[in-house]
Amino acid sequence: MFSPHLSRVSSRLYRRITRASTGPILASAFLMFIGASQKANAVGATTNFKTVEAESGTLGGGATIRAFTPGTTVPTVATLELEASGKAVVELNATGESVTVTNPVANANAIVIRASIPDSATGGGNTATLNLYVNGTLRQAVTLSSKQSWVYRNSSTNADDPNGGGMPYHFFNEDRLFITGAAIASGSTVKLQKDSSNTAAFYEIDCIDFENVPAAKTPPANSLSIVSYGADPNFTTDSTTAIKNCINDARTQGKSVWIPSGKFMVNNLASGGLNFAGVTVNGAGVWYSTLYRNIPQPPPTTPWRSNFHVDTGSTLTDVFIDSNAHTRDIGGTTGDDYGITATGDGWLIQRVWVQHCDAQWLGGSNGTIRDSRICDSWADGINLNNGNTLNSNNLGVNLKADNNFVRGSGDDGIATFSDAGASGTNSQMDGSTITNNTSVAPWWANGIRIAGGKNVLVQNNLVQDAGANSGITVGTFGSTGQPLDSAQVLGNTVLRSGGWNGDQHGITVSTSGAVTIQGNTIQNALRAGLKMKGTFGDLTISQNVVDHPAVQGIWFYPSTTGSADVENNTVKNLNSGQVAYQNDSAPSFAPTLIGNSWQGGKFETEDLTVASQTSGVTHRIFTGTQLSNGEGTILDATAVGNQVTYLVPNIGAGSYNIKIGVKKHLDRGLWQLAIGPEGGSFTNLGTPQDEYSASDAYVEFNMGTWTPGSTSNKWFRFTITGKNASSAGYTEAFDYITLTPQ
Repeated sequence: MFSPHLSRVSSRLYRRITRASTGPILASAFLMFIGASQKANAVGATTNFKTVEAESGTLGGGATIRAFTPGTTVPTVATLELEASGKAVVELNATGESVTVTNPVANANAIVIRASIPDSATGGGNTATLNLYVNGTLRQAVTLSSKQSWVYRNSSTNADDPNGGGMPYHFFNEDRLFITGAAIASGSTVKLQKDSSNTAAFYEIDCIDFENVPAAKTPPANSLSIVSYGADPNFTTDSTTAIKNCINDARTQGKSVWIPSGKFMVNNLASGGLNFAGVTVNGAGVWYSTLYRNIPQPPPTTPWRSNFHVDTGSTLTDVFIDSNAHTRDIGGTTGDDYGITATGDGWLIQRVWVQHCDAQWLGGSNGTIRDSRICDSWADGINLNNGNTLNSNNLGVNLKADNNFVRGSGDDGIATFSDAGASGTNSQMDGSTITNNTSVAPWWANGIRIAGGKNVLVQNNLVQDAGANSGITVGTFGSTGQPLDSAQVLGNTVLRSGGWNGDQHGITVSTSGAVTIQGNTIQNALRAGLKMKGTFGDLTISQNVVDHPAVQGIWFYPSTTGSADVENNTVKNLNSGQVAYQNDSAPSFAPTLIGNSWQGGKFETEDLTVASQTSGVTHRIFTGTQLSNGEGTILDATAVGNQVTYLVPNIGAGSYNIKIGVKKHLDRGLWQLAIGPEGGSFTNLGTPQDEYSASDAYVEFNMGTWTPGSTSNKWFRFTITGKNASSAGYTEAFDYITLTPQ
């Protein structure tokens, strides 16, 4: 199901596209359009499908985009826009309206459409078709459903009742289908259009996944087929007993279980899930082998259990698991149960796709879930845990979630939860690893949660569009949750997170022990980029980039205590009136601050935003082995008065010594430095500097002391004032700007 990534983008190439411009407007436009995308593609799950956001397509017939803009006031209730991937949808609500996107996958033969159509008047949902065109020709009508979306928080009747006074949320559902006819060539257009035969009042299109699905797998040697035991691949009779009999024989005979292509009904006649302990279960692939829980609603008795269980010696691969559950209620009347549960040692879940189920509730030791896909879950997508009672078969040691794609979860996208249990005797989890995953648009809770434990690693994950809570939350959970003794949160990217449910941010860290938050990129947080609250034993916040948070960049909440090191972080693109760093627990809480962007430091000109430049004059990046970081910038000036202005982000009030690194050359001019607040007036600093030299030379000009009175983004303007009589031109070459606090 997962294979080498099809859409990685070179960040170095991105820098050249956005900065080798002839004006600031082009650079800004590229930055806004693809800035988040290039960063996101460096982390997260490697998948064999590509996602296209509907809002990136071409609208037709009067279709509109509904979007939430990060930096504006966050609603206090769930909305379609907050739950959407990318925080935007295309709305089709009249005949003839359409959205057209370009297929990015060679020979795409299957798609997933994430969309919202209306609930029914009394709850329970609807189905409706929407027409799909390829290169302008009608290919097929696709069926979309709301039967397992639209639930109502705190309803006075039930969670599926739109008339019970509850807050609606969980607006989206994912519908998957094979394309009728020939596979779609890369570069072809795919249009979704509301025609007269498409009767839903509205279609909110979020995104489309394109995939080239390979042929079904064949049964491995030494396997037993569930069909040989009477399982029905045509979804007409219940196959639970047949599958259980096959599992039992495979376990006894030392063989594997084979689930061929087909849709197999389970748990329609009796309670009790499938136990895969001690066996390997292989399917023909997630697009071919389906185990579908068709639970009576309501069932004749409760609890009515239907979870699939792995244990010591279990391997589960290449199957699709789905259910008819319509709200969260494990074993209750709505058909809900865990997707997959795990205890024991050394289990493996790989290339499994789970939809419309409760959490993957995974405990034990040395177990791994990888290369899997979870969507539309009623609870956590994946939860690594130690159960809630002391159990030597369920210790929660060295559990791993790697390279999984989770979207639209009904609780945390991916979590690790160390629970002491009601008696307080359950042991501490140790060694949970959450790496290289993608968590998109949970409609409740967080993108990723660390809740207690020790030696936790969360690294290289992509988290985006948490609709209710924070992108990543670090701390403890619940009245019986174990403390967080130690964790590392490294190299993750968090986009557009911090939703409607109160005090939510890009990354939120609460009371914990030795925790390192390092090398993460947090873009367009809906509130603060990083928020810390509680008591910290040994907190390190280092080398993070917080880009365009709605409010503060890095914020220590009132009454925070303990110790923290805040080192070499960059906060940039602040909104007007906001600050890069805010400590509301001073002076009793005083983190160590070293080398952060708001304290000054060294700024490579090739990494700075060009705020303005003389029209028609090229500003470009160049390379050189003697340049700091191997790159610099050149203004190809042609006359006195030509200028380039760099935005240096989030410089705090205080006094700084300013130095400018340059490369001298035989065609250089003289320039004057002037500095001012973003949007304000300039004041010259120092005297004009001559970059002419008969031979190349790398030098540093000391411009003297500058004392800004307030914290804000600053403009550094370099204006050509003339040239040396021996110089052949007016060009200027810059390497870096250094601000040293005095």
